[in-house]
Amino acid sequence: MIIRRLNYGADLCEEIKRVCEEEKITSGWFNAVGALKKLSFGFYDQKKKKYGKIKFSKPCEIASCAGNISEIDGEVFVHAHICFADERGNVRGGHLFDSVIFACEAGIFSVAKKLKREYDKKTGLKLWK
Repeated sequence: MIIRRLNYGADLCEEIKRVCEEEKITSGWFNAVGALKKLSFGFYDQKKKKYGKIKFSKPCEIASCAGNISEIDGEVFVHAHICFADERGNVRGGHLFDSVIFACEAGIFSVAKKLKREYDKKTGLKLWK
């Protein structure tokens, strides 16, 4: 398990990817807590096989952020889902696209099994093979 404070102003998924590359992790899981300055998140439309993207441009607390680490075409790929709360405690969530970190701490768990993704015709997603 790797425990890190992620860099202020960086993107959460890119920071997880950077740490994984530094530590030679290609497959695993992670959890993160903290706060973001802003983010984009979304929901996968199963009929259209396409993500809808929602921008949230205010500070928020990460109520929960979890995801996995695998490979797509030999590159580290970070798949994250997030629940976050605004200043009134209203919670939203979905697939995390991009973000700007205010403060964030993460635990990254490496697994021995190599997780690789490939396109799945039925869902339109790149899933573990």
